[in-house]
Amino acid sequence: MKIQYTIDDSAARLPLSIRSAEGVWDREADLRNAPGVHLVELTTQHMQNTGATLTDELTGYFNNGHPSEADPYALADCFANREQLEDLLRDLRHVEAEIVALNEVEALFPVMFMHEMTVMLALTTVGYPAFGYVRTYRDSEGESYHGMVVNLAQARPHLEERLGQFSFSLLTDVIRCGFFNHQGFLLAYDVYCQATKRAPDGLVAQLKDAALRRGIAWFLSYRHNLAFYDETLGFDADRVGNYVQRWNDLVELARDATLDDESFEDWLRSVDQCEPTGMLCVDALGLFVARTLFDAHGNKGLRDAITEGPDHFITSYNAL
Repeated sequence: MKIQYTIDDSAARLPLSIRSAEGVWDREADLRNAPGVHLVELTTQHMQNTGATLTDELTGYFNNGHPSEADPYALADCFANREQLEDLLRDLRHVEAEIVALNEVEALFPVMFMHEMTVMLALTTVGYPAFGYVRTYRDSEGESYHGMVVNLAQARPHLEERLGQFSFSLLTDVIRCGFFNHQGFLLAYDVYCQATKRAPDGLVAQLKDAALRRGIAWFLSYRHNLAFYDETLGFDADRVGNYVQRWNDLVELARDATLDDESFEDWLRSVDQCEPTGMLCVDALGLFVARTLFDAHGNKGLRDAITEGPDHFITSYNAL
C-alpha cells in the first residue's frame, strides 16, 4: 500500500489574508483554482444545502461589514479569531512534516499489496463547523480521490471539549494520529477490501469487520500516548470483561436481525451502547483487541489480522 498525499492550506491561508472586497477579487483566481478551497466548498455546499461559493460569501462580508444571515462558511467565527488563527496556521506550517505520518498506516498492509491511494490533506479556517471531515470524490475517468479536512477554527473548542485541554503539541498529535491516521486507515482498509474482494456477508460478518477496522483506527489515534488517553478519556482495562459480554450480546442480536431499509451503521448505533468515552462498545472492544495484538506481536499482529480478516482478529485475541 502506498498513500500519495498533498497538503493544501489555501482554505485557511487565503481567507485570513483578505481584508477587503477588492482583496477578494484580487485573489478570486486563487480562490477558484485552489484544490483545498474547492474541497471545502463542495462539503459546505452539500452539508449546509447552499449554492454559495466562498468568494460570494467573502465579498458580501466585506461589502456589508458582516456575514450573510446563513453564514454557511462560518466567516464570523473565522474573523472574530483572525489573529489566533493566523498564529496557529503559521506554527503548523513550520511543523508541516510532523503532522503527517501516513507511513504508519501503510505499514499495516501486506508488503505485496502494491495499490496506491491518493489523498489531499487540507487545512481550513472556514466552512462546515466540524473539526475534521472526509470526502471521497471521483474524476471524469472514474478514479477515486480522497480529501481529509481539518478546520482550525474548531481546533481549540474540539480539544477542550474532548480532552479538557488545549496545547499546540496536543493539537499536532490529534491532527497527525487522531485524524489523519485514523481516517487514513479507514480509507486504506476500504481500498484493500475492494481490491481483495473482501465483502462481509450478513450482519454478524459486518459486526466483526467493524470491530477490526474501527478498533485498529482508534488504536492508531492513541498508540503514541496510550496512558494519557486512557486517563483523559476514561478507558479502563477492568471494563474489558463488560465489553466482551456486550460484544457477545451484539453478535446474538445480529444473528436474528435484518437490516431492511437501514444501513449497518444505523443499525449499530441503534443497538450498541455508548461508553462514557463517547465510543460505541464495538469501538472500545476493537481498540482493546488491537492493543493486545500489537503488544504481543507489534505491527505484524495487526497486519496479519488485516490480511487474514476479522475472524483472525478475534481468534488471535482469544488465543492470547
